[in-house]
Amino acid sequence: MKEIPVSRLLSTITARRLLNAGRALAGFLTSAATKRTFVWGRPFIMTVEPTNLCNLKCPLCVTGNGKMTRRAGKMTLATFKQAIDSAGDFLFYLLLYQQGEPFLNDDVLEFVRYAKRKRIFVTTSSNGHYFGEETAKGTVASGLDSLIISVDGATQTGYETYRVGGELSKVKNGIRNLVAEKKRQGSKTPFIYLQFITMRHNEGELKAMREMAARLGVDKLLVKSVQVETAEEAERWLPENESLRRYWLKDGNLRPKRAGKGPCPRPWTSTLVNWNGEVVPCCFDKNASHPTGNLTKSEALTTVWKSKDYAEFRNQMLANRDAIDICSNCSQGLRLYR
Repeated sequence: MKEIPVSRLLSTITARRLLNAGRALAGFLTSAATKRTFVWGRPFIMTVEPTNLCNLKCPLCVTGNGKMTRRAGKMTLATFKQAIDSAGDFLFYLLLYQQGEPFLNDDVLEFVRYAKRKRIFVTTSSNGHYFGEETAKGTVASGLDSLIISVDGATQTGYETYRVGGELSKVKNGIRNLVAEKKRQGSKTPFIYLQFITMRHNEGELKAMREMAARLGVDKLLVKSVQVETAEEAERWLPENESLRRYWLKDGNLRPKRAGKGPCPRPWTSTLVNWNGEVVPCCFDKNASHPTGNLTKSEALTTVWKSKDYAEFRNQMLANRDAIDICSNCSQGLRLYR
């Protein structure tokens, strides 16, 4: 919860949303206890992908390393409105990011404004390369609640080791623009979080990152553990400091320190809409291998939520979570931030 300003999230509470969240959680708990699927509520958390395009080539990201098998593109405002109109009265929390750089979609701030008119908490995450003065002004004025900016190095050399193609000076200038604009507009939002992913090449820069965060005037530094998929990636990228790792690595075997056990609540409480309207169960389905419907095919999100494909995924979750490919590297329950 370190990346969520709780007071802002609490301001989104309505009786309808509370009742729906209770129904959704009750449906999950009953399903988990009986091993039969009951869906009594609607999603109260939603992730929307503005685009899966990116300006960087980060080697552990499926967009940056070329492992993205989905077609590339940008979400239209019409598709976004369809998602929000269908679910917005029940949503507490909207994440405007998945794969890709959200600010490559020219409509992303209109997405924020539209969601804020429905009193939804809205957050997004960026690599920070697009915050010129005008975009910074619009971002603050949009009502965005929080913004995570990924900065994985205190020097250009350390930064570009992972953020391939990135310019640290440009990112820092963008952060300064945002901080200055918040002061000019007299706004507490967006809460600006500097995110530092600890890896083998940069784990010694934590002190320098804390100093950078203080100089830039951001609200908080988030120190995050790196996600890898293979033992080979682990050998290259996992920090030497064991306390900074989210995995055990021994004799070439890689496993999360705290693998999820039992059914996951996400298919009962949250959902994700990719840029093209395709709906999938969660953010670990990066290539949409478990599609449950598509909003661009005249399907309402509420219809997709009760679809046969979604039901089959929930049934599989109840029967054998370990058999679901996207669950094998799930971070649910892990302490991702220090």
